Amino acid sequence: MTVPDGPTNPPAYQLTLGRAPGIADEAWKVIEETQWRLARALEAVDHPLALGVAKEMVETIAKIVLATRGEVAGTQMDYDKCVTAAHKALVRLPGQHLSNEPVLKQLVQSAKGIATQLAPVRNAYGTGHGRAEQPDIPEEMLHLCLDGALLWSRWALRRLGVLTLGMPEPLIRDLEHGTFYGGTLAPRLKAALQTEGDSAVLRRLGMAVGQRAMRNTYVVQVEGVQACADSNDLGVWPPTYRAALFEGLFISATGRPTVSAWSTGWAARVIAPLKEDQASAAIKDLEIKLADTDIHDLTAAFENETFCQLLHESCHYLSLQAQSAWMFLLDDIVMRVGLTGPQPGSD
Repeated sequence: MTVPDGPTNPPAYQLTLGRAPGIADEAWKVIEETQWRLARALEAVDHPLALGVAKEMVETIAKIVLATRGEVAGTQMDYDKCVTAAHKALVRLPGQHLSNEPVLKQLVQSAKGIATQLAPVRNAYGTGHGRAEQPDIPEEMLHLCLDGALLWSRWALRRLGVLTLGMPEPLIRDLEHGTFYGGTLAPRLKAALQTEGDSAVLRRLGMAVGQRAMRNTYVVQVEGVQACADSNDLGVWPPTYRAALFEGLFISATGRPTVSAWSTGWAARVIAPLKEDQASAAIKDLEIKLADTDIHDLTAAFENETFCQLLHESCHYLSLQAQSAWMFLLDDIVMRVGLTGPQPGSD
């Protein structure tokens, strides 16, 4: 890593992290900035800041892992929960060159154990909390925390490279930042859905389409969402894609809730063809994700009672079991944001 006039790292710490193939430029920029904050903290002998940034580095990489897997970490998601979810996703990742040796699995689990302990150590000794007096940070504690953070981060990025290797990155990147004209998305999306069997790939595609549609891109709304909702074919529009697309209509790439007059008419129809247990599971997963979002963000998204009423009316597209989960979700939203007047969970 070469940056003009950058700090000189202490010899004991080589902070460079290997960039995973296929990782987005924006995500890598965040990781690099975190590396340099850590380097500057060590150069300034600011140990509380170093502990805080080490924890931030692990959390940043964990959230990037989840995003790459087609999942979103809510803005209020607990640190331990975030790291654990990312770790599980990477441990279960199949592929060549990945050893199943029990001793390796134990080493990886030990690395994760240190990484998850960074939060309580940072809370007790690091930055992020106002203190009347700064407790001393033993040198051994600082070194162990930094070593643990770097060990897990490097392992996670190497595993992430295996995941991104077979992903249709050009299409996903275009969904995030590119321009679409009528008829340009449909053939590319169809080809990706027909050739990709990895559930992580299908999730990423579904999330990317849903989130781009919620940015009011008309072509993506029509060719990626409405075409799916209008079809009952689970071969053309696989269940994994549908469930992720459904979630992407409600949660942005930054983990904030989204809803609009347009999405209220299509969200339920996207998952309607799924089996009852699959549709219910998609709704319950969304409920869990929304529970991890900030209440102010949730209120801002659902402050329009018309949106909730339209979602309530779309319940008839779903099977009975899924209807029950749908109504429970809407009732929970109404209760959390404190809406008054006609409530979506009541007749």
